[in-house]
Amino acid sequence: FSPPPPPPGGGAGGGEVQFRVKCLLAFQHVAGADIIIFGMYVHEYGEVGSSLYAGRVFVECVDSPPVLPETPGSDRQAVLTAVLHGYIQWTAARGFRFLHLHVPPPQDGSKYIFLPRSLSVRLQSTVHLSCWFERVLNSARQSGVISGFRSLWCGDSEDSNSNSSGNSGDSDTGGDQDLNPRMLSASTGVGSSRWQSRHGLFNERFFMATLVPSRMLPLQDIALMPSRLVGRRADLSRFIAMEKLHFRTLEHAHYSSLSIIRSVALEQRYPHLASPSPVPMGLP
Repeated sequence: FSPPPPPPGGGAGGGEVQFRVKCLLAFQHVAGADIIIFGMYVHEYGEVGSSLYAGRVFVECVDSPPVLPETPGSDRQAVLTAVLHGYIQWTAARGFRFLHLHVPPPQDGSKYIFLPRSLSVRLQSTVHLSCWFERVLNSARQSGVISGFRSLWCGDSEDSNSNSSGNSGDSDTGGDQDLNPRMLSASTGVGSSRWQSRHGLFNERFFMATLVPSRMLPLQDIALMPSRLVGRRADLSRFIAMEKLHFRTLEHAHYSSLSIIRSVALEQRYPHLASPSPVPMGLP
């Protein structure tokens, strides 16, 4: 999905950087229905051009609903890894040159798609997301999709070169020992600048990977669906909050996923509507 194009004369000015926002949603068929298991928003700055941003892709946010007993975490992790790895391959085949990934700091409670999270959960997510990104990039480098990557924890004096052949993704797992929920809930000043200085592991982290040019273009490109409902992350998050959608149980996940799908379908059928409303489940 992508936001609708701006009206004629309503685009970015000469001094503004133009980019395309995309929303990618992954579904899994569980108990006779499709449920959303992953969402990703990316900013694509054009394959070619003279701008400093040209040829770059920024993965703005990745998120997934809570893991359910019907969707084991190990199985879901493999699917999410395949989705991100496939997107990296697609960007290289399309002629993009650099991939940027961002691990938000735990203080930032706005970087989500489906459900807001508590500070203690965000602390764990900062470490887990950083390790996952590193494993995916190591795999992409070994398969020849990227030539290498660099990472930087906010506050470091210089980039750390992550092109080594070892499995550097395992090097950060020791930090999980510090993520004791009891310790996090009992600590005072968690997330403050003083606390951050003592636990630099929880600062935001940036990755930049160099994509290897592909000799083959994608056999088939996926058509973009313009959408005001899910084209921008803030709009989808607002819709989920306003409709009080949840993903805590399989029944909730079925209902919420179907509500999003039907609302997007309604939007595609009636594009003139200013803001699509969800279709009640009992109506065709």
